[in-house]
Amino acid sequence: MIAMADSAEEAKQAEGHPDSRADGISESLRSLDTYAPESTEPALSPADLPARSRKAFLRHMIGQLAEPVQNRIRALRHNQLQQVRISEQFFREVYELERRFYGQSCALFDARRDILEGAVEPPIQTEKSWPEDPQDALYLDFGNNEELRQLRQKLAPVSPSTVGVPRFWLTVFQNVPLLSELVQDHDEPLLECLVDVRLAYDQDSYTVLFQFRPNSFLHDSSLLLTKRYFLQHSADPEYPFLFEGPEIVRCEGCHIHWRDGSNLTLQTVESRRRNRARRVTKVMPRESFFRFFAPPQALDLSLADETTKLILGNDFEVGFLLRTQIVPKAVLFYTGDLVDSLSAATPDSRSLSSEAEAEAEQEQD
Repeated sequence: MIAMADSAEEAKQAEGHPDSRADGISESLRSLDTYAPESTEPALSPADLPARSRKAFLRHMIGQLAEPVQNRIRALRHNQLQQVRISEQFFREVYELERRFYGQSCALFDARRDILEGAVEPPIQTEKSWPEDPQDALYLDFGNNEELRQLRQKLAPVSPSTVGVPRFWLTVFQNVPLLSELVQDHDEPLLECLVDVRLAYDQDSYTVLFQFRPNSFLHDSSLLLTKRYFLQHSADPEYPFLFEGPEIVRCEGCHIHWRDGSNLTLQTVESRRRNRARRVTKVMPRESFFRFFAPPQALDLSLADETTKLILGNDFEVGFLLRTQIVPKAVLFYTGDLVDSLSAATPDSRSLSSEAEAEAEQEQD
């Protein structure tokens, strides 16, 4: 009753004072102006936090749960660990399938090598058993693009009497961003002599084999260069929930027996010392694709310095690329059919990938 009386009295006062009524309406409009922008903003969620903060917040959230609920969460994590064990078995069998079916493809790789080297002349191909992309007829603006003009000038003329497909593997490497970064101008004459790239599978490793024809750079004992990659098929015991399949954990190169004065990984530099007229000759290391066969050795990556981790991380990426893309699909990178499939290997994307890896490492800490 008292509340109703008070309300009636306030209503009477409002009716008796029109200005107060207007003031109330104005106040309501001002309140709408104040809160309208906030109503359009999405609510903050843990996903908006940086990785480390998000992890800390979620751990805090779980810590606030009642003990019976926390126990259920622990049971679910044990459940997830059992799924990891199943995933380990799955990826192990997938690798064994890859290994077995690669053997079935070796006859096709032999035929590819023979065509590339001119040992076999294939019959005239009059039909195409694959669909044509309507975007294949692309326009090249050589008139206004300096980079295109420079690349066109580097194209060597090919005579109709040319045997095989010259510079095939060198061209493939130059067409793939991640591999092109490794190839220097002084490497090209030797890479023109590369006749085949193959794989050899073992249970817990695979080897990439580079076969060269006799040349003036490599001694005959080094015409087959190898790079072996060791795999870990099981989850890391310290971070089992990060397991996404087998990963490369180590690699081994091979010794290259160079002919005298032909080591492409070294260069001779002349310098004049202060206060001396005599020039001093030094042999210095230089960038080269063939440094790929002498990776830094780090038996425990967790103890390696950042430079070594960066070099090996890039090396592992190249090894994975060679195994899964370059060796089985080389001609498609030569023709440009797969030019868009490795967009993740561009420098910008690799830097983003590095940032993501760094963030993942922070989450593990």
